[in-house]
Amino acid sequence: MRQAGTTDSAGTAEAGSTGQFLYGLVPENVEVTAQARGLGDPLGPVTAVRHGEIAALVSEIPLDVRVGRPDDLLAYQQLLDAIAVTAEVPVLPARFGTVLANREAVTELLALRHDEYRAALDDLDGRIEYVVRARYVERTLLTDVLAENPEIADLRDRLRGQPENTSVDLRIRLGELIHLAVEARRAVDTERLVRALAPSCLSSVPQPARHEQDAARVAFLVEGRRSGDFEDAVAALAERWQERATVRLIGPAAPWDFVGGGSSAEMDPGC
Repeated sequence: MRQAGTTDSAGTAEAGSTGQFLYGLVPENVEVTAQARGLGDPLGPVTAVRHGEIAALVSEIPLDVRVGRPDDLLAYQQLLDAIAVTAEVPVLPARFGTVLANREAVTELLALRHDEYRAALDDLDGRIEYVVRARYVERTLLTDVLAENPEIADLRDRLRGQPENTSVDLRIRLGELIHLAVEARRAVDTERLVRALAPSCLSSVPQPARHEQDAARVAFLVEGRRSGDFEDAVAALAERWQERATVRLIGPAAPWDFVGGGSSAEMDPGC
């Protein structure tokens, strides 16, 4: 087993040699349509390798081609999301870039950890993931930070009207204080968001901020049959927060953040 686009102990892959790119695992009875396409140029068909009660989704890929472009990651994610949401079956994502030598090697992996993977799929059955992102309204955020932090307000007043190339140390200090204030506010608002949506979900995983104005970013595991309730709860939260933050709902999707007890976004093939 290897990662796509890397070399093994024998050196670089021979030109023209191929392997099986592993997308993830599903129950054995899942059917893959002829329209399903994976990575590559041209896109290769996705097929299922079955063993016992589980199946691996794979496609053939040249071993001398490096993957990891945005289009590759998007195709990988869209394939698994479509199966999880459209087919309404549990999906256990594989670590992106995992390639096995051939279909026989895929079967060996399924046989080796069959019961473990079957149990993981059972745990995810009927469950989907949403991500809720809240982003502060910039003007409201600054107003609140100044109102709650007299030191920041005083320092800002002292610097008002001064040339930017003067009082550099004070400006750096002001930036640090604002950053710390926003981080503290983000921690509180993340807890508030989780608490508000807890009655409509099974579990939640806070995610790191991706933007300096992020108020919260949290992944939620939701029962598919209660997705409407969860979406309604998010809409109600967005209305309550509209003066201070914009709330965006992302999903439904495969449960990327809830594989392996909620700390890993993918299955570990045990390489």
